[in-house]
Amino acid sequence: MNLIKSLIIDDEPYAQEVIEEYIKKVPFLHLLKKSNDAIDGLKDIEELKPDLVFMDIQMPEMTGIELIKILQGHKPAIIITTAYSEHALEGYELEISDYLLKPIRFDRFLKAVNKIKKQLTPYEPKASQYFWVKENGKLVHVPMEDVLMAKSMKDYIQLYLKKRKIITYQTMKRMKEILPAEEFMRVSRSCIIRKSAIKSINGNILETTVGEEIIIGGTYKEAIKSEINEWLR
Repeated sequence: MNLIKSLIIDDEPYAQEVIEEYIKKVPFLHLLKKSNDAIDGLKDIEELKPDLVFMDIQMPEMTGIELIKILQGHKPAIIITTAYSEHALEGYELEISDYLLKPIRFDRFLKAVNKIKKQLTPYEPKASQYFWVKENGKLVHVPMEDVLMAKSMKDYIQLYLKKRKIITYQTMKRMKEILPAEEFMRVSRSCIIRKSAIKSINGNILETTVGEEIIIGGTYKEAIKSEINEWLR
């Protein structure tokens, strides 16, 4: 994991301590330095080139807003930390990443830095949008978006697609590797289904949009329950 190099610019020692403790709790954050005023902070940004700066607004000699306006060259992501909500609009006009009101709660801090992490994470291509299977001796191109369910038939797999079914020689283990976990879930030893293809759940019976009822496997009940709880939040 690439660490997000961070800098704190705040003239309040207690505020520095709080943010420093929060940074220590987040595995992908690394604190480079703490600056007590905007003048030193500006020098530190230019020399250390942090990825992220936690910056107070009200500071002696120069405010955080004034510092942001004169930044040249390296421009890190900036999270404003202040007790004064009236500066929020001006901060957003300067394209800051987030605005945390003091006293800062850890859950709000975590939400802000997770957003930064997402912004700074290099682009990764999506999982393959299709795969190939054999059907009646020929290779068939299967778009991932067409797959609704995969059901085991001993040594074969029956793929339920949006417009048709395919029976192919394949294992459930391999299908679990192919189908993206964020979109599919295994509900029994013999069935993997797209989450959006689940129509209803009645006890241990799962009704699907493909017109079949699936008996939920005992070892998969907790995972399905956990998934449902996430949907209901």
